[in-house]
Amino acid sequence: MVKKTVLITGGTDGLGKRLVEVFLKNGWNVATFGRRNELVREIERENVGESLLVKQCDITLSNQVDIFLNAVWDNFYGVDLVVLNASALGPTPLAPFRDLTPDAFREVYETNIFGNISLIMKLIKRSGNRHLAIVHVTSDAGSTPYENWSPYGSSKAAMDFIIKILNAEGQKVGLKAFNFDPGDMNTEMHRRALPDDKPEKLKDPLLSAEEMFSNILKGEYL
Repeated sequence: MVKKTVLITGGTDGLGKRLVEVFLKNGWNVATFGRRNELVREIERENVGESLLVKQCDITLSNQVDIFLNAVWDNFYGVDLVVLNASALGPTPLAPFRDLTPDAFREVYETNIFGNISLIMKLIKRSGNRHLAIVHVTSDAGSTPYENWSPYGSSKAAMDFIIKILNAEGQKVGLKAFNFDPGDMNTEMHRRALPDDKPEKLKDPLLSAEEMFSNILKGEYL
């Protein structure tokens, strides 16, 4: 059986790193990237000999994404599934709308909306007739209007709707797209957003990674 390939954005920390571990454990080729070089090197050291391609890359920089995708095609000849996990939170401590600037929204949207859109477009173009599945890691902040979460929450809401449209349009061309809410996890992003939350009351990101993979095994995403 031909091994499937998953591309995981932001796969060097938090949920992304756990997703890398779960997919590798289950025999997939994994391509991933992150912005911080020290975390890229760390995940390389931890997975020597595995079917893993990991690079330093910023999803908001088109030229870096092109270089990364060239490497993915050189190593794995394509992608079956992309997990849109990379995300920007915005300024912390979180602040109400009246205290923010337009740039606070632009910074978050560049990653959470435009970076994702650009990557999806590049993948669709490269994949041609190959079937492609997209899973967007969303948040309840995209559907519940929590105070002080306007940049992040609005970006997730917009991307959620784009994913739904992609799924509706994709039925005719072999494209599937889904939103996946992993819950409130014990990650660096959550600690930055809500530093008073007790870690022991938060979800282990490994459990969320296993839940996503379980959905794949059930045939929900592929």
